[in-house]
Amino acid sequence: MLSISFIIIAVTAITLVVLGFLALQNSKQKANGYFGIICLSLSGWVIVNFLADYNAEFSLIWTRLAFVMVELALIFFVLFANNFPLRAVKNRLFEPSVYVIGTAILGLAFTPFFIPSVALINDTSTVVTGPLYNVFLVFFPLYLLVGVSLLVWSSRHLGGTNAIRVNLVLTGASLMAALGSVTNLIMPLMHQYTFANYGGLSTLLFTGLSSYAIIKHRLFDIRLIVARSMMYGLMLVTLAGIYGGAMFGVTNIFFKDTNQGVAPSIAYTVMAIVLSFTFQPLRRFFEKATDRVFYRDRYDSQVVLNNFSGILVSELDLDRILKRTIADICGKLHIQFGQLVVFNHDRVYRIEHHGPLPKRLMIVPELRRLNRALIVADELPDGERKELLESHGIRVSLMLSTRDEFIGYLLLGDKLSGDIYSSQDLELLEIIGKQLAVAISNAKAYAEIQEFNQTLQDRVDHATSRLRVANRHLKELDKAKDEFISMASHQLRTPLTTIKGYLSMMLEGDAGHMSKTQTEFANYAFGSSERMVNLISDLLNVSRLSAGRFIIQTKPTDMVAMIRDEVRQLDNHATAKSLKLVFEPPAAPLPMAEIDDNKTRQVVMNFIDNAIYYTPTGGTVTVQLDQTGQYVRLRVIDTGIGVPEIAKKKLFSKFFRADNAQSVRPDGTGLGLYLARRVVEDQGGTILFSSTLGKGSTFGFELPLRPVADKKKEGIRGK
Repeated sequence: MLSISFIIIAVTAITLVVLGFLALQNSKQKANGYFGIICLSLSGWVIVNFLADYNAEFSLIWTRLAFVMVELALIFFVLFANNFPLRAVKNRLFEPSVYVIGTAILGLAFTPFFIPSVALINDTSTVVTGPLYNVFLVFFPLYLLVGVSLLVWSSRHLGGTNAIRVNLVLTGASLMAALGSVTNLIMPLMHQYTFANYGGLSTLLFTGLSSYAIIKHRLFDIRLIVARSMMYGLMLVTLAGIYGGAMFGVTNIFFKDTNQGVAPSIAYTVMAIVLSFTFQPLRRFFEKATDRVFYRDRYDSQVVLNNFSGILVSELDLDRILKRTIADICGKLHIQFGQLVVFNHDRVYRIEHHGPLPKRLMIVPELRRLNRALIVADELPDGERKELLESHGIRVSLMLSTRDEFIGYLLLGDKLSGDIYSSQDLELLEIIGKQLAVAISNAKAYAEIQEFNQTLQDRVDHATSRLRVANRHLKELDKAKDEFISMASHQLRTPLTTIKGYLSMMLEGDAGHMSKTQTEFANYAFGSSERMVNLISDLLNVSRLSAGRFIIQTKPTDMVAMIRDEVRQLDNHATAKSLKLVFEPPAAPLPMAEIDDNKTRQVVMNFIDNAIYYTPTGGTVTVQLDQTGQYVRLRVIDTGIGVPEIAKKKLFSKFFRADNAQSVRPDGTGLGLYLARRVVEDQGGTILFSSTLGKGSTFGFELPLRPVADKKKEGIRGK
C-alpha cells in the first residue's frame, strides 16, 4: 500500500514541479512567475503532507511545513489572479498588503501556539491545534475568495481566448480548493483524518486543466519549452532503451559465461561509439516530430522580416508592393487569405487580395467600424465588431497608418493550421504593419509625383509655399467670417423675434378684427419671419460648429408627440400648396428616447419643410415613425422633384444645393441638410436617404433610444 501511495504522490509532485519550472522559464511576466511559485508550493505541500504520515520523528515539522506551503500557495494565488492576464486592482498598496499579511500569518505556523503537537496513530497523523490555528481558518477562505473573485472579474472583462484561459485556471483552482478543503481542513476539524494523506491528489485537477490551457490555448506562451522538454525526454528514453537493450542482449548472448575480460569492455565501447553516432539523427527526428505537434506553422520572425523588408526596398510601384507583400504575409504565416485595403482621402484607393475570396467583402461603412490599431476576433467579447469580423471570415484586422496619415487596413483570415494567432504572429504583424504603411505612403506619393514633369518641381514647391500663406490668410478670413455671422445673427434675432411676436398677436386677434386680405398678408409676413428665424438659427449653429461649441444635450423625449407637433405646425404650409401631409405613427407605443429635443426637432422640421417645398401641387408627403431594434426610425417620403445622381454625394455638404433645387427655391442656403447630418451623427445615429430624379425622395434618420457612449453608427445609408 505504501509503494502505491508513494508512486501516486511522487507523480503528482513531479508534475507540479515540471509545470512550475516551465512557467518560471518565462518569468518576465509577473503572472508566469507567480504561477510557477504556486505550482512549486503545491508540490512541496504534496510531499510534506505525505511525509507527515510516514515519519513519526519529524511529523510535527512536516505538518507545520504543510501549512506553510498552503499559505505560500494562497499568497501567490492572489497575486497571480491580480495580474492574469491583466492587472485587476491597480492600487499600489494592494499587493504589498497581500505580501505583508500573508507573510505574518505564514510565520505563525512555526510557533507552538499554531500546531503544538502531532500524534501518529495507525500511520495517520492527528493534528492538535492551538489558539492561533483560528487565524488560519480565517486566512484560508479569505485569500481563496479574493483570488477567485479577481479571476472572475478578469473573465467577465475579457473575451475570446483570454477568457477561456482564465476560466480553465479558475475551474482548476476552484476544484482543487474544494476537494483539498474537504480532505485536509473540514474532515480533520471533525476528527476524520483518513483521507488527509490523499488531499494532494486534488492538485491533479489544477495541473490537468492548466496543462490543457498551455497546450491548447497557449497559456503563458511556453510552447517552445514544452516542445523541447518533450523532445529531449523522448530522446533520452529512446537512447536509454537502445543502450540498455543492446547491453542486455550482448551480455546474455555473447558473454553469458564470461565473468571478466577485455572482450565485454570492447563490446560496450563499440556500442557506445555507435550510440554516439545515432544521437544527432535521433535529435533531429524528435525535434521535427515535436515541432509538427506544437509548431505546425513555425517560422523565424527575423527571417520573415528580412525578406519582407527586401520586398519593400526593391519595389516602388504601389500595385506590385501590395501584391507581393500580401502574398508574402499569407505564405510565411500560413494564412488562408488576406486583403489589403488602401484609402486615399476617405475613399478606397486600392484593394489587393490573396487566396480564396471570403463570403463577401467589407464595404467602406463596415471598415470604418474597425477604428482600432489591432483587432483579434478570437480575443473580442461578443458584440457588433466581433460579429462583423466573423461574418466576413476575418480573424485579424490591422490598421495601417503613419504618423500623419491613415493608409488603410490589413485583413487576414484563419490560419491554415486551424490555430489561433499567437503572440509571435501578432508582434510580427504589428512590425510589418508599420513598415508597410510607410512603404504604401511612399509609393502613393511616388505615383502622384510621376504624373508631373520633374522639371516643374521647383515651381510646385514655390506654389505650395504661396498656397500655405494663402491658406493661413483664408483661415483668418474664415474665422472673421464666422465671428461676423455669429454677431450679426444675434443682432438680427432680437428684432425678428419682436416682429414675429406682434404678427402672431395680430393673427390671434389681439389687435382687433382683420379682414381676409389683411390676415393673408399677415400670414405671409409671419411665414417669412419664421423662415428668417430658422435661417438665423442655422447660421448660428454653423458658427457654433466652427467654434467647437455645438453641444448635444439629451433628455427623455416623446418622439411621437414631437413629430405630431411639427406636422401640425407645417400643415398650413402644405394646405397652401394643395399637398396632402400624412403622419403614420408607430403601431406600438414607443419608449422615451434619450435625445437632444430642440436640435432633433429642427432636423424633423427641416426634412418636412423641404419635402413640402420640393413637391409639386397635388403631391403627397408622408411622415413615418417606427422602432427598429434599439433605434427609432423617421422617414419623410415625398413625390417631389428628386435629387440628380451627380448631386447625391455632395448633398449633405455645407452650402451645397442641387441645380433643380435652386430653380424651385432660389432662397435656400444649403445649411439644413448639413446641420441635420451633424445633429444625427453626434447623437450616434445614421442619416437615411434615397432618391429618384423626378419621382421623389426619402429623408430620415435612425437614432438610438439610449445615448451611445463608446461608438457611433457613421455615414449615410441610402441609394
